[in-house]
Amino acid sequence: MANKVRVRIAPSPTGNLHVGNARTALYNYLFARQQGGTFILRIDDTDAKRSTEKDIDGVLVSFRWLGLEWDEGFAAGGDYGPYRQSQRRDLYDGHVQQLLAQGQAYRCWCTPAELDDMRKAAQKQRRPFRYPQTCLHLSAAERAAKERSGDPFVVRFLSPSESTVDFTDLVRGDLSVEASELDDLVIVKADGMPTYNFASVVDDSHMDITHVIRGADHLYNTHRQIPIARALGFSLPAYAHLPLLTNPDRSKLGKRSGAVLVGDYASQGYLPEAVVNFLAFLGWNPGTTQEVFSLAELIEAFSLERVNRANAVFELQKLVWLNGVYIRGLPVAELADRCIPFLADAGLVDPADIDRDYLNGAVELEQERLKNLAEAPEALDFFYAEDVTPEARLLVAKKQTPADSLRALEQTLARLRGLDSWELATIEACLRGLAADLGWKAGQLFMPIRVAVTGKTATPPLFETMVALGRERSLSRMSKAIDAFTGAVAELA
Repeated sequence: MANKVRVRIAPSPTGNLHVGNARTALYNYLFARQQGGTFILRIDDTDAKRSTEKDIDGVLVSFRWLGLEWDEGFAAGGDYGPYRQSQRRDLYDGHVQQLLAQGQAYRCWCTPAELDDMRKAAQKQRRPFRYPQTCLHLSAAERAAKERSGDPFVVRFLSPSESTVDFTDLVRGDLSVEASELDDLVIVKADGMPTYNFASVVDDSHMDITHVIRGADHLYNTHRQIPIARALGFSLPAYAHLPLLTNPDRSKLGKRSGAVLVGDYASQGYLPEAVVNFLAFLGWNPGTTQEVFSLAELIEAFSLERVNRANAVFELQKLVWLNGVYIRGLPVAELADRCIPFLADAGLVDPADIDRDYLNGAVELEQERLKNLAEAPEALDFFYAEDVTPEARLLVAKKQTPADSLRALEQTLARLRGLDSWELATIEACLRGLAADLGWKAGQLFMPIRVAVTGKTATPPLFETMVALGRERSLSRMSKAIDAFTGAVAELA
């Protein structure tokens, strides 16, 4: 076993990364960085039906979006490759032959139908199903006949004879299971590919993995893997089993909680920094009141000793809050950059031809209101609309007649056209002065002006919005709104 910390994440290529796997990857990454170790990406693609190149690319995109760059492994290279399990068959086959020669594994020709009958019999007797070692006890002649038949077979590991399988978990302490509870595990499938529990043991040893950090749903697998490792003469890594993620009602995390795939959070406009911060707290705490951590701060603060045993509740509102914190903390220009893909998808901007000053001004006004980047198109659409076409009724000032409202808008347009400069202070002085001259409250005048220039009743502060829209766009929209309103006054009266 290597002295330097070496940890791995070995996802199955499903095309996207589940948040549970992402949390596990994050903890491995933080531990490796904090210990000055190596973070390795291995692809578990022994299931050919689920392992297309596109699916693998989807997993890589998720890791890179989160900022969890691996030091060694698939697409990065290293001295322990290949890093795809489908390309390590010769290595697995050699160790299978070793176990068969040692009498610690055997071939099993039982058909799926026969195994199903065995399970049903166990259910009728109300006992747990445990493979009865039928093929282990075949006579030499029976075994030879099976081998000559060419019938498909699997390879099973002979369960250990010791009374218990024990290990000390870095999160959960001393753990033990009765050896009698362990079935003769299938380690090679009928298609010749190794199963997860066998391939992982072989790979972890040959890649000098020092710490296996994974979810508590693998606890039983660990008890199964330890005897395999010992039979092969491997040193054991240290194990740390992380708390599972649950819904607020403590049920298994699923679709009911909203997005559960990393790609969903990206498409919904969450920032990767916020997602990483959120995931870090799903089973770990720093022992302080600090809740907002950069990745560098997480690396410094993280320790397995502060990982909880209890399951972690997935509170989506916490992520929403964190995302808002990170959005408000971004420089305006950077936030604008991150909004561009969402604005482009909505057809509001052409990424190749953007007035950056105009976009930055619009984004700055909405920064405090955005909860995620996916809200940007709706929040900013009026900045890019060719025609805002406000509803006539919304141009009627509170407690004023349509005719008086029209005259107020006409006077507003005339005064704004006469301004020497288009700045916040001059616009504010102009409009407040007009409200006073009309004998209106400021809000009575400002709302129809807001609707005229934006088409909306809820926007950022009016004067700042008009500055961001610019003189030409603001005056043009007011003029068009007045023209449309003129024809509707009689109907509204």
